[in-house]
Amino acid sequence: MYQEKHRFKKTLSALAVIFVELALMAATTAVFVVAFERVDAMRLAAAAAAKSSSSEVITQEKLDDGGFSSSSSGATQEFKQPDDWRLVLVNLDHELPQTYKANIVHKFNVDIDSRIADSYQQMRDAALKDNIKLWISSGYRSYEKQRQLFSEEIQAFYKNGISREEAVSKAARSVARPGCSEHITGLAVDLNGVLENFGDTKEFTWLQQHAQDYGFVLRYPKDKQHTTKIKFEPWHYRYVGVEHAKKMKALNMCLEEYVDYYNKNQAASH
Repeated sequence: MYQEKHRFKKTLSALAVIFVELALMAATTAVFVVAFERVDAMRLAAAAAAKSSSSEVITQEKLDDGGFSSSSSGATQEFKQPDDWRLVLVNLDHELPQTYKANIVHKFNVDIDSRIADSYQQMRDAALKDNIKLWISSGYRSYEKQRQLFSEEIQAFYKNGISREEAVSKAARSVARPGCSEHITGLAVDLNGVLENFGDTKEFTWLQQHAQDYGFVLRYPKDKQHTTKIKFEPWHYRYVGVEHAKKMKALNMCLEEYVDYYNKNQAASH
């Protein structure tokens, strides 16, 4: 009887040891699970923070660069620049092609492409005979100069208490983003100062009647703002050549419309 009791006690002791070991294993496992969960949580938090920080940097870079690149506003269809240098299209959707080469010279107290100098001289002289005085207030602008002007425009709107995003959007309506301004071609000129009331002057009236005879067109007409995406600029004229200028005038087309028209006709003729 004594032996049986002794054996029973030993069995209970052994079971107790096993239970203790199992309890310790369970506790150890729980500790490891909690630890790993914390590590995973910390890793996910760090990844999220890094992603958020990266997004903030990108956003700020975009704002500093004028909101977004030209491709972000971009055209959904494949675009082909015309084969005529006079029709090169530079706007919000299309930056200056790398293959385009301007021939910049300093003339009329500004920098312009040498290929438009004679045409402008002839237009200015003809205007003078009609008692109309024309002068170029701005011609060719480098990428760096355009970036400076765009940044200044953003700051001017931003100081009025609107958000930076709104300031960028409003600035883009009056000053082209760097790389998207026609002035980088050397083919665009601002005449007689950047004056909002220039459209009410006799100089503007004369230009509307005669500019096409010398290869120049009003680049941003009032009735084409939805197409050009630039507000009406009565002072901004672009050289496209006499042939194209007269067609654009007759068809009442802005450059975006005419380039599309020109490309379709070129494709149909081949």
